[in-house]
Amino acid sequence: MRKLLYIAIVVLLAISCEKETEHRAKNTVVYIQTNNYQDNQNAVLAYRHKEDGTLEAVPGSPFLTGGAGLGNPKQILGPADSDTEIKISKDGKFLLAVNSGSNTIAVMRIQSNGGLTPVEGSPFPSGGQTPVSIDVYNKHVFVVNKSQDPLHTINQNPNYITFTIDNNGRLTQVPDSKVETFAGSSPAQALVSNNGKFLFGADFLGFMLNPPKGTLRSFTINSSGTITPVAGTPQSIPGMGGALGLWQHPKENILYVGFPMQAKLGIYDINSASGALTFQSTVEAGGGICWVRTNKNGDKLYLLNSAENTVGMYNSSAPMSPSSLGKLKLKESGPTYVDMEMEFPTSQPFSLGFSPSEKYLYVVNQHTNPDFSVGNYNYFHVLHVAEDGRLTEPGEPLQLPVPNIYRPRGIAVIQTSL
Repeated sequence: MRKLLYIAIVVLLAISCEKETEHRAKNTVVYIQTNNYQDNQNAVLAYRHKEDGTLEAVPGSPFLTGGAGLGNPKQILGPADSDTEIKISKDGKFLLAVNSGSNTIAVMRIQSNGGLTPVEGSPFPSGGQTPVSIDVYNKHVFVVNKSQDPLHTINQNPNYITFTIDNNGRLTQVPDSKVETFAGSSPAQALVSNNGKFLFGADFLGFMLNPPKGTLRSFTINSSGTITPVAGTPQSIPGMGGALGLWQHPKENILYVGFPMQAKLGIYDINSASGALTFQSTVEAGGGICWVRTNKNGDKLYLLNSAENTVGMYNSSAPMSPSSLGKLKLKESGPTYVDMEMEFPTSQPFSLGFSPSEKYLYVVNQHTNPDFSVGNYNYFHVLHVAEDGRLTEPGEPLQLPVPNIYRPRGIAVIQTSL
């Protein structure tokens, strides 16, 4: 009898431990960069998104990156735009963050509770000026240096450059990996293809140069990590303006490209052998469409329309011709203001990312109004994703603890054990 009782207790304890492990595995931590441009004051905010939907700051947050963010004191629309400012390494050990105002890349070890600690040697030189975007594929880290900062003297051309990351998080520049682009072209993103063979870039303001330059870039990635421009790159987009916001379909050789000045999403075919991009069509989007994401299955597509403070929702089961599911107007738009003879909301969305379960879509909004007396409209939105892909915002957004003179950016998400 005692033996049977002992076995029953052991089984119950095992089940209890298994359930506890499952529960812990569901904890989600969301990281956001403060983009504070004061010396050594840039930091990463960390929030635990709990199962009841509430947000809780991870102990120790915000975590200093050892550098400075990118200033935009006159709140100029466009030149400071970028995507993927923070990324998590594939093994989940490290978070990488740009220090745009001090020309470095911070690497921080992710603790079991989601906290961050700098690795030895962090932050590391970015290989240029004004680093704004990172992508990671296996041991290689790809960085865009924008060379555009109103608070610092710029004396280098923008570039795309590659580093290796070792098991301790140390970054080492790959020899001969730097590829320069045109001064003033304002590159905004580095995106590695799903198979790791190609790198895509967006030289957003290249169309404004004299003579105008193409804004959509494609490179082949060599085994060493060096990159080689694909023939014909950079290429111009059809119609006015430049490319801003890139995302590859997770299952197809399709690249989605934001055309913000046309309020359209461009759709390109990716040549699987060469990485060359061929324009296919456009889909109507919203004002200032910039940033793009799909879900893992690729049948849902979301666009941030910054000039409207909306998120565009699409069914992308037919990936070459996504169909609109409507737009969600985000809460707390704030007062409108006029710039370039157009009206804009004070709060505008600039970063987005999914929860691991894809039941939630996270969005970071920046205070863009040059009138700082109207209040603080730096917000973090948690959106619910329905089965059909439509979004709702059931709760109120979180006002980020970032003064409105700074523009928070970037989203990275991970599951933690504690």
